[in-house]
Amino acid sequence: MNEKRIRVAYLDHAGDIGGGAQEALLDILRYLDRDVVAPVLLHAERAEWLRDVDLSGVTCRAVFPASAAVLEHSRDELAGLGARLTGIWQSLRPLRQLRRAFLEEDVDIVHTNTLKCHVLGGLAAKWAGKALVWDVRDILEPGPVRSLLIRVAKMTRPHIVAMSAAVAASLADAHCDTTVVLGARPIAKYQPRPPNEKLREELRLQAGARVLSVIARLTPWKGHQILLRAFREVLQQQPQARLLVIGDTGFWDSDYKQALQQQAQELGCAEAIRWLGFREDIPELLALTDVVVLPSRDEPFGMVLIEAMAAEKPVIATRTAGPLEIVEEGATGLLVEHGNADELAEAIVELLRDPDRAQAMGKAGRRRAVELFDISRLINQLYGVYEAVGRSQR
Repeated sequence: MNEKRIRVAYLDHAGDIGGGAQEALLDILRYLDRDVVAPVLLHAERAEWLRDVDLSGVTCRAVFPASAAVLEHSRDELAGLGARLTGIWQSLRPLRQLRRAFLEEDVDIVHTNTLKCHVLGGLAAKWAGKALVWDVRDILEPGPVRSLLIRVAKMTRPHIVAMSAAVAASLADAHCDTTVVLGARPIAKYQPRPPNEKLREELRLQAGARVLSVIARLTPWKGHQILLRAFREVLQQQPQARLLVIGDTGFWDSDYKQALQQQAQELGCAEAIRWLGFREDIPELLALTDVVVLPSRDEPFGMVLIEAMAAEKPVIATRTAGPLEIVEEGATGLLVEHGNADELAEAIVELLRDPDRAQAMGKAGRRRAVELFDISRLINQLYGVYEAVGRSQR
């Protein structure tokens, strides 16, 4: 890197508790070398996901108004935004504020973190004459939003940092410089640890309970409905099984949790499920877990799989996109077809019945996580991207 620190503006518009994208951005901000990068965080007013976060050494500036909730929609609802003229108008309002912030903060590179910020931040960066990096974590199905994103990419020419090869392939039509930087976590944070017996008691997990955990935002594409159907079958063979549902809804899915709980009642498995909502004690919950399940549809990556592997837990995920790049099938976990509740149930029972195999998978998973998915590797790759973007800008 140059002796002069690179000033990078990181954009994220989330106003609620956030999710994987926000946690990934916080990891970047925590582990950047301040002698290499001077970070500027441009965020929403009253951004709940930043509450109690130590942002020492980060210049923070609220740019997105709290009232611009239209900026937040589930991936399943994005395709309807194009017809909402009021929503588009509200979404475009931050453009001027973004351009002003880029110029006043004298940033060298704009690094966007969400789909909406790719569009808004991209247009504002072009307007301000700033280099642009899109940190892309989504796979969009063909349709209006994907077309819009590709049109904006062709106009603004970002360097795309893709979370997986599957994400990179989904944006190949943009013909932009692209670097695959696999998602990563601070592996040391998820060091295997003994179970917290007080927490076990609080969660009403009896001695001998076999614990499954799903850690994901409650939104349809994450596959909770399929998992509930599978869990009913699991209980018939493993009545001591318990399911921890860790995660909460976004405001756009406010009724979804109630629908899932109603489904669990109808399936007759509600008493064996613990609905924990958003939690910050994931390492402690993983210590109580026997198997981690992620039944998503078209999962772009699956950061929780890395966390589980780092904690020496076997994983079960769908045979699609991101998980194919994380899970070594048969060695660190099992993969199943999305939507097949019977196959998912069989995989869960297979690991619950063979704890020695599950333990071996967990140990192999941790070795893989340490080798491939530690945050230090991601940060070093980002430095390389910034160098390349800086050279092209000059």
